[in-house]
Amino acid sequence: MEDLEAVKAMIQRELSGIRDLEERRAFRDMMEGVFLSLWETNADMYQKLQERVIGEIAWDMNRFCVCTGLVEKENLDPVHPWLAPVWEEDTKKTSYQAKELRQIIREKGKARLATVFVQCGPGEVKSLLGHAESCSGRLKAGEEYPVPVFLEPAQRYLDQMEHLYHLFMKNGIPWRTVNAPCFFKMVDVCIRQIPDTIPDQQEITDFGMDFGAFNGQVRFGMIPVWNVRRLELESMGFPVPCRDHESYEHTISVAAYGEQNAYLVEEKAGIQNVSQRGNRLYITGSAANEKRWNVYMICREQDSRVDRFPVPLFQNRRTDRFSERYSRQMGQPVRTRAELERFIRGLGLEDYIQYQDCALTGERGERQDTYPVNVFLRDEIRGKGGRQKLTLYFKPVGKERWLLLDLASYIAAEVQELYPEYECGGRLV
Repeated sequence: MEDLEAVKAMIQRELSGIRDLEERRAFRDMMEGVFLSLWETNADMYQKLQERVIGEIAWDMNRFCVCTGLVEKENLDPVHPWLAPVWEEDTKKTSYQAKELRQIIREKGKARLATVFVQCGPGEVKSLLGHAESCSGRLKAGEEYPVPVFLEPAQRYLDQMEHLYHLFMKNGIPWRTVNAPCFFKMVDVCIRQIPDTIPDQQEITDFGMDFGAFNGQVRFGMIPVWNVRRLELESMGFPVPCRDHESYEHTISVAAYGEQNAYLVEEKAGIQNVSQRGNRLYITGSAANEKRWNVYMICREQDSRVDRFPVPLFQNRRTDRFSERYSRQMGQPVRTRAELERFIRGLGLEDYIQYQDCALTGERGERQDTYPVNVFLRDEIRGKGGRQKLTLYFKPVGKERWLLLDLASYIAAEVQELYPEYECGGRLV
C-alpha cells in the first residue's frame, strides 16, 4: 500500500467480488467510515514525523547568525526591531551619593565609574591598559576632586558571549565564532577610593578623565548591541508524556515574536532536546512541572533606512553557496590551499582584509599578531605542545585600520575550528 490510490484499487477489487448487495453496502460503509479514515490519519502522522526528522537534519547555516555593533547611548532605540543591548544595565542612568560609592568600594574593592570604547587596534588597547597610571580622573560633587583611577577590560561583554556559547551547546546547535571586535575594545574606568573631603550625602554629578595620548581614541557613552534578546515564556497547555514513559514534551508559542527568528532555551535540569517547528518550540526532557522558560531569541536582520551606527555592524554569516552547504553536509574538510581560501572568502570580509596566503611553521615559528577570540574554548584532548603554527597572511583593504587585526583574529578563530591540529593565527602584510 504505497499510496491512497493503491488502497482504493484494493477496495474496489474486494467490492467487485461481493455479490450480495447488503454485504457490499456494509463493506463499503466500513471501508469509508473506518478503514480509509484510519489509513489517512496514519499517513498524516507519518508525514508529520517525516517532516520533523527532515527538519532536525536539514540545517540553515545562517539561521543562528549573530550580529554585533555599537550605538550611542542617546540614540539607543528600546523598541528596535532586531538589536538590543548586550548588557541591559548599560541603559540605566546611574547616579550615586558619596556614601553609596564608599559602600560599593568596601564590598567589591572597587567601583566602576564609566565604560569607554577605545577606537584603536588591539596593541594600542593593551598599551592603554598597561599604562593606566598616566591617566587621571576627577569627580564633580559640588566641586571637582581629583581621584586616582585604574583601567580594566569590560569582561561582562565577553562573559555574555561565553553564555551564548553554552546556550548553543545545550540546545545542540553547532557553535560559530561571534564576530564582535567592539567587545574587546570596551574598557572599565574604576576607582578604589574617593576623597574623604566629599560628604556622604553629596551626590556625584559628573566624572571626567584625561587619557593622555589616547584622548582622541576614547569615546564615552557607547553601548555594545547585538541581535539577541532574552524572553520569559510560558508553556502551552499540559506537557505531553513521551513513549519512553520518562520524558515530557512541552510546547511554547513564539507566534508573537515571529517564526523567522531562531530560539535557544536556557538550560534546566533534564532538558534533552529543543526544536522549532513553525511558530512553536518543543522542549523534551524529564521536567514534568515546568511552566516558565527563559528563551533567547536571535532576531533575523531587517533592512532599515533610519538606522545609523558609529562603527560598522559585523556578523558571523557565511556566504550561502552550494559549495558551502555541500562541505558542511559532508563534514570532512579538504586539506588544500584552495579549500582554505574558499572557506575564508565565504566569511564575507573582503571589503576590509583580503586573504593572501598561508604558511606552516614550527612550534617556535614566526610571530602571529592576532589574539584568541574564543577564549572560553579549551582543547582538552590535544595539548599545545608540539603543534605547528598555521599563519594566515592578510592584505589591508578597508579604511578602518584599527579594526583589521580584530577581523583577522575572527577569521583565525574560524580556521582554528576547521584545523584543530594546528595553532592558527594571522598577520597583516
